[in-house]
Amino acid sequence: MKWNKIIAVKMVFVLLFAVLLGAVGIGFAQDDGNAPIIKAIVVRGNNKIDTELIQTAIQKTKLENPIVEQDILDDMDAIYHLGYFYDVTANFELTPGGVKIIFSVDENPVVRDIVFKGATRIPIHEFKQQMQVRPGEVLNVNALLDDVRLLPDWVLMEYGIALRPTDLKADDDGIIEIEVAETVLKDILIDGNEKTMDHVILRELSVSPGDILDMNKINNSLRRILMLGFFDEISRSFDDGENPDETIMTIHVTESKTGAATFGAGYSSVEGIFGFLDVAEENFMGRGQRINAYLEIGANRRVYELGFFEPYIDSQGTSLGANLYNRKAPISALDGNNEKLEGERSTTGFDLTLGRRFGDFTTGRLTLKAQNIGYQGAITGLPAYANGYNNRIIGLGLATNTTDHPFNPSEGYKNDIYIELGTSLLGGDSVFSKIELDHSRYYEVREGGYIFALRGKGGRLLSGTLEESELFRIGGSESLRGYNHGADGLTGDKMFVMNAELRFPIIDKVQGVAFTDWGKAWEDGEEINLTELLNSYGLGVRVDTPIGMLRLDYGFGYNEEEDKRQGQFYFGFGQTF
Repeated sequence: MKWNKIIAVKMVFVLLFAVLLGAVGIGFAQDDGNAPIIKAIVVRGNNKIDTELIQTAIQKTKLENPIVEQDILDDMDAIYHLGYFYDVTANFELTPGGVKIIFSVDENPVVRDIVFKGATRIPIHEFKQQMQVRPGEVLNVNALLDDVRLLPDWVLMEYGIALRPTDLKADDDGIIEIEVAETVLKDILIDGNEKTMDHVILRELSVSPGDILDMNKINNSLRRILMLGFFDEISRSFDDGENPDETIMTIHVTESKTGAATFGAGYSSVEGIFGFLDVAEENFMGRGQRINAYLEIGANRRVYELGFFEPYIDSQGTSLGANLYNRKAPISALDGNNEKLEGERSTTGFDLTLGRRFGDFTTGRLTLKAQNIGYQGAITGLPAYANGYNNRIIGLGLATNTTDHPFNPSEGYKNDIYIELGTSLLGGDSVFSKIELDHSRYYEVREGGYIFALRGKGGRLLSGTLEESELFRIGGSESLRGYNHGADGLTGDKMFVMNAELRFPIIDKVQGVAFTDWGKAWEDGEEINLTELLNSYGLGVRVDTPIGMLRLDYGFGYNEEEDKRQGQFYFGFGQTF
């Protein structure tokens, strides 16, 4: 198409201008004051483009003014740059008292179709709906060039794919052809990981060298790296390759402290004096493995736990977790005369969990658990505690996590569905099925770290009968603050808990929390009644320390016996949910 014909047009105008001046016998070159006067300005040749639009471009050529060559050339250029014409000329006719200037235009063809080539991953033809240039209208070259400039941004925003236009064609039949080239990821580099091995980071990516640059996949992959919990900061940068359609991505990480050893001592009226030691490493030897050991010793309590987690036992992301434990803890129950009998429950067991990732946000898991439970002390005088029993449990879970941070989320949600089946296989004594549902959601209500967090949690027995150790227990620091864990009304084969927290910044590395908790557990034979929910409220502080986020809460529950609110202090690590 002859879109650049205006260069030749200007030369034609100069020749016509010289001939015209010679014919009327005016020495224009020597005396500008004797130049012909413009008596009329006419536009010809336009069929679909409105004449008034063309006239708006004619700004320098004016009636009753002498002819100025450069003014007419500038107006021809302005008409051409309206974008609707591939040729513009100027002619002259003598008229009484001066001359008539005639601007003649040749319109671009009417657009019949817009064709895209080169895109393999996306329905790029949908961009037609965003274009200024539309089929059935006269082609506007300016609008077409604007559309082509906007195309890469639209594709990136809608589909996350990086590309660039490489060719633009338009024929006299009104067919526009836009060819693009997709950007290819030539290489992936890692920067800043002093401890973590490269493959621990790279295996979380859903892109690899040779793939088309997909920013949606890259951003989801960076989120997965962040959710490992090994890094304080993660970013990416791109450098051009030798080929303009290739890029090199560098992932920048700042490692966080992943190992911690904590110890302490305490006292409770039930358990007496006790001490504990907790050692954990979330990124063992930079391989992404987790190991942990826990020891607690008290006058009435013994806890020994060992754990190991391998996130990748195959290239598909199958994980394996194992835990060994031996726990002895004091328990109590009321006899037929409402007298409290005390004793000790001992639990020895292990569990194995196989996990499998489904997409970027969801993970399934299969847990096999074996436990041997026994009782000692006066409590064995009650039939329910007279004999020990064995648990052989199969657990099935499905968890989804779309949050933006592993420890302190500000948006997204978490879902977890978990079903346990007690079986008689391999010596199991307890046959049952139960389900537990957990949903948390996070909202940034104000910029600067003001977060509103909600959680709903429920569980119930589906079939069979639950042994004492398998009953649902709520209360304490993780569910219903202000009430003792497993207290009266908080143990049963059905339960429901709701939590709401407003989290807000206080100073750097210190966060305040205002919370309210609601919950209840119902025993066998009782119906779920949400009007019976117990409630509490309180305040807390979260402190970001080198060993993790320290949690301090003070919750006010209701003491029915004294008919008043009473507070309890709680200590832990991480957010409550």
